[in-house]
Amino acid sequence: MIPSRIVSFEAHGIDGRMQEQTGILHLPTSRPPADGFPVVAYGHMTTGGSRRSAPSLGDPAHPEWRRMSQGDTLCGRLVAQGIAVLRPDYEGIGGDGIHPYLIGSSLAESMRAMVRARATFDASLGDEWVSAGHSEGAVAALHASVSPGGGAGRAGPVGGGEPVEGAQLVGTAAFAPVTRVDVSIGLSRRVPVRFPGSGVVSALMGLMLRGAATTDERMQTLIHTDGLSPRAQELWRDLDRLCLTELAAADSWGALAPGRIGGASGRELFARLDASFRAEEVAALTGFPAPVRIDAARFDEVAPAFLSARLLRAYRAAGVDLTAQWWPTHHSGTMHPQHAPSRAADWIAARFTR
Repeated sequence: MIPSRIVSFEAHGIDGRMQEQTGILHLPTSRPPADGFPVVAYGHMTTGGSRRSAPSLGDPAHPEWRRMSQGDTLCGRLVAQGIAVLRPDYEGIGGDGIHPYLIGSSLAESMRAMVRARATFDASLGDEWVSAGHSEGAVAALHASVSPGGGAGRAGPVGGGEPVEGAQLVGTAAFAPVTRVDVSIGLSRRVPVRFPGSGVVSALMGLMLRGAATTDERMQTLIHTDGLSPRAQELWRDLDRLCLTELAAADSWGALAPGRIGGASGRELFARLDASFRAEEVAALTGFPAPVRIDAARFDEVAPAFLSARLLRAYRAAGVDLTAQWWPTHHSGTMHPQHAPSRAADWIAARFTR
């Protein structure tokens, strides 16, 4: 495991109020340069939406450890090259309230807030930083890289995340970013029976509904009336206390087929969820101020290759300074040592040495 410590920092919640959040700090063992260690803010993949899902509280015995530690190879290589890494837990996981799952402004704020707080961590951290992350964390990294209001996302108390004054973003590295979830989830939720892997799909759909409702009062009403099936209503509170692996188990959301989540008003509920997906779509982001790298998987079951290819085409058409790499693996495999970390760590380090 990489040497680390838990730190806390102030951030704006989705409601605009200040709250304390937590995260992990990895520091190189070498002497810091005169202007401080360069910094990478790394967003983790989905681990759930509860405090139990916080990577900062994880260890190898935790049922969510595989996902919590998914970025360790990359982060370890960065630390070995003299780069400090900040890993926020996100709002509602390392902080109060409900986790606004896949809501770009909230994810961006956690990333930026941790960088803004770098002087409070009793470490010699510099002003140059790279925004990086995998899966949900890639959504965080991309949203954190653009100015508030830069393309996708909702207008609201947080906007696209408060700017990082005094710091310079020098690059973005997104690994298997989640894109066009309305397409990938839309197919699954029509299936009325369980299938291999459906437990994770149903659990993710629960987290998606819960997250989108943080910015949509009508969704909140539907969730607590007839938008959900009776069984989904019974399972709803599990989202507040379990990690993703536990949610996907047969005694929780894993017992529910994706097509059995909606209730009498399920059509309206999921239409509003689709609207949330479109509002948060990473392909619509504009105004990246620094080079972007995207590593994608050819056999990705979460971010299918044809949707990832569409994202790359959109960024190229928009004039983004883009580097892309495809890997012959699945979603989580993107972060295995022989895949993205083998190239991306050096690419990130090069942002700081030009």
